[in-house]
Amino acid sequence: MTVEIRRNDKCPCGSGLKYKKCCMTKKDVTQHNMPKYREIMRPDGRSSYQVFWLDNVEKTNPIELYKNAEIYKRAILYRNVIEIKDPVLAQNLTDDFYTRYAMREVENEGYCEKIERVGVHENFLKLLETTRKKDQITLLKGMSITPEQLMSLIFKSYKDYNYLYSRYRFENLSKDLYDKKTPKFAAMLNDGTIETIGDTDLTNGQVKKMITERKVIIAHFFDRGNDWHCLFTTYNSIGGKENHNNGQPHYHYFSSAFGINRDEFIESMRCGDYKSTSVHIDLLEYGNQPVNDSEL
Repeated sequence: MTVEIRRNDKCPCGSGLKYKKCCMTKKDVTQHNMPKYREIMRPDGRSSYQVFWLDNVEKTNPIELYKNAEIYKRAILYRNVIEIKDPVLAQNLTDDFYTRYAMREVENEGYCEKIERVGVHENFLKLLETTRKKDQITLLKGMSITPEQLMSLIFKSYKDYNYLYSRYRFENLSKDLYDKKTPKFAAMLNDGTIETIGDTDLTNGQVKKMITERKVIIAHFFDRGNDWHCLFTTYNSIGGKENHNNGQPHYHYFSSAFGINRDEFIESMRCGDYKSTSVHIDLLEYGNQPVNDSEL
C-alpha cells in the first residue's frame, strides 16, 4: 500500500526540510521522449541487468530531452536502492516522490550547466553556420571530439544556434538470423562465454555472431529549417573494426550541402546501405582506442 507524505512531514530525501518546501515543489517531468527501462533478471535469480534506452527522437529540444532522461534514470535507480535497503520506507513512497527527488538532485548539481561548460572546438561551432560542402570539409579536416564535447555541441546548437535535435539508432542482423527467435537479452562476457535470457532458437555460436556481426548505427542530426548536419558512428567503428587510422573510433559526417535528401539518407541507414563519406571525425576517450607505439 502507498501512503501519501503529508505537506508538513520531513522530506524523505534527507534534506531536513519539510516536504512542502522541498521535493513537493518540483514540477513534474514531461513524459515526452522519455527513455525506456527494463529490469531483466539473470538466470541465478539474485541479480539483474538494468537496461535504459532512448527510442528514436525527431526535431526536439535536446536540453530537455537529456535532462528528463537523466531524471528518469536516477529516479528508477534511487527507487531500486531504497527497495533493497529499506523495503518498509519504499512502500510509503510514490513514484512521484522519486521523480521529484531526482529532479532536485539534477538541478542542484547543475547537470545541464556542466555539459554546456565543456569546451567545443570553434570549428564545430563555425560548421553550424556553413552551407557549403567545401567549407564544411575544410572545417572538419583533422578534427576530433569526445562524448562530453559532443553533448556540449548538441546543447549549444539548440541554445545558441536554434537547431533542433534528432537521434536515431538502426540495427541490422545478418540475413541468416532474420527469421530466428532471438533472446530477450544477450551478452558476451569478458571470458568470451555467452549469456542469454529468454527463449531463443539460436545456438551460442549464433548468438555470438549476432552480437559481433550486427550492424548498428547511432546518428545525431542537427536541423534548422532546410539545413541539417549529421554525425553518425557505428558499433564497428567504436569497436575499432573499421579501416580508419589503425582502427580509431570515429564519426562520419554528412549534411544537406552534400546533395542528399534527408529522408532518403535516413532510410539508407535504416537498411544498412548508406553512402560512404571521406569526412571522418576521430572519437576520443570512448570505445576501443588504438594503442600508440609509445604506450607499448
